[in-house]
Amino acid sequence: MPPRPLLASRALGRIGQPPVGRVTWRQSGSGHLWWQGRGWRSAAVAAAAIALAVALGVTLLAGSPGSGRALTAPGASAQKVPVFPAFSLAPARGALFGAVVQTTGYSGPDAQRKAVAAFERAIGRRLAIDSLYVPWTGPMPSTTARWDLARGTIPMITWAMARASRIAAGADDRTIRAEALQLKALRAPVLLRWFAEMNLARNVAYAVSPATFVAAWRRIHAIFARAGATNVRWIWCPNDSGFSQGTAQAYYPGSAYVNWICADGFNWAPEIAGASWASFWQIFSSFYRWGRSTGKPMLIGEFGTLEGTPGAKAAWFAQADRTLRRQFPAIRAVVYFESDHLDFGRYFDWSVTSSRSALTAFRAFAHDPYFSARPPT
Repeated sequence: MPPRPLLASRALGRIGQPPVGRVTWRQSGSGHLWWQGRGWRSAAVAAAAIALAVALGVTLLAGSPGSGRALTAPGASAQKVPVFPAFSLAPARGALFGAVVQTTGYSGPDAQRKAVAAFERAIGRRLAIDSLYVPWTGPMPSTTARWDLARGTIPMITWAMARASRIAAGADDRTIRAEALQLKALRAPVLLRWFAEMNLARNVAYAVSPATFVAAWRRIHAIFARAGATNVRWIWCPNDSGFSQGTAQAYYPGSAYVNWICADGFNWAPEIAGASWASFWQIFSSFYRWGRSTGKPMLIGEFGTLEGTPGAKAAWFAQADRTLRRQFPAIRAVVYFESDHLDFGRYFDWSVTSSRSALTAFRAFAHDPYFSARPPT
């Protein structure tokens, strides 16, 4: 989730791209304030906007002002399509399409389901992955996860951070076992993303050190195994900036403890002073280069873009679609950050309904046959 970044406290991982992390973690480590926003904007879908988005995409690719680097990496060539074990849930071809959907405007125990259903109506398709947040002490969102599973959607549990030194020392074993048993009870595959973006400056106090984080991760993994929660697939997910800096890799727990390699990343321009417009390729290329070396399927855990000049958000979505299909074949799942979110004391609108052209382009992205992939059964 986009953070309230402390811009003066750390070097930017990429020119003009602020650090990206969860904005409202409680300092106790027990959880955070999750959704903040102003709700949905209604948007009519106009067919003519597709042509506008495509035209703008061509303009940006041609190197118009503010477009940043071209989509295609210098010297890029066709890559061999990798094959991953069916156990991982990675599709044989294409990529799973998902979202983390804010619940603002909905109330009651089924608020998440209502929000997801509304988002699916807006984009005209069912999500393959539904990202659900849970605090460190739970409880796991089992009711919504079962709803997802019953309709063929994979729940991805984003589990909050806790101090890694306590976990590594065994102080939280009881909590971990209780959470493991809740996920085991689902009796179906579920993706688990613990302590995402551990490499950000605001989070490293809880990670303590790469070695401590790795020890904590492996302990959690072992407790889940002893509890019989073998239906869990493990997602390791730093922030994208750490890969270009070479710092994220230090937190990798090892191949035996991870099923998916993940990164979160966002295009903050033009609403952050000094930020340069960053394409999907620019944001995730460093992550992709390193991730390919692991032999694991890759997942984008959270991604998004702001509106920019008229039509720029639509063009960004069109570019992201092409980048994933042509240059990032090892990325087998993407999860959009569908939120109108409060940061820096004001709102940043990542939602796909921020303009008619953005919604039209995102619908085209979501309906690309490449993203109709389903997990192996």
